[in-house]
Amino acid sequence: MIWAGVVAQLNQTRVNQKLAGTELPYPFFVLLRHFAHDTSRAWTINQLCEAFQTQQPGMSKRVKKLTDHGLLDSRADESDGRVKWFSINQKGSKLLEEHSAEIRALDKSAFADWSQADIEGLHQHLYRLKTYLDENRELG
Repeated sequence: MIWAGVVAQLNQTRVNQKLAGTELPYPFFVLLRHFAHDTSRAWTINQLCEAFQTQQPGMSKRVKKLTDHGLLDSRADESDGRVKWFSINQKGSKLLEEHSAEIRALDKSAFADWSQADIEGLHQHLYRLKTYLDENRELG
């Protein structure tokens, strides 16, 4: 797990450097990427807090910023007006795609001398680990 943390930190630093000076800093890139996994899905602030294992005030600020910049759409909940649902829109998807192309190039360079079997094996093991950790989150 230590190596997983080191890899995550090194990768975050690389992506941060690539996004430096753009209109999409790393935390917003990650959040938009989360929305883009399923563009038909809308999320509440509470659901996003659960997914990112973070507190409501920080998530609300990030979502508000993305909404204010026209990258997310929002709609009120039909049964509870206090709840809002957020989803990525076309402008958000376009901006994310523009920046993702450079990030994918960074990712490709890291695996340039890996065999396809090695890449597939790593993916399989990481997915298994991610699934276990996701299904066994500590509550409260």
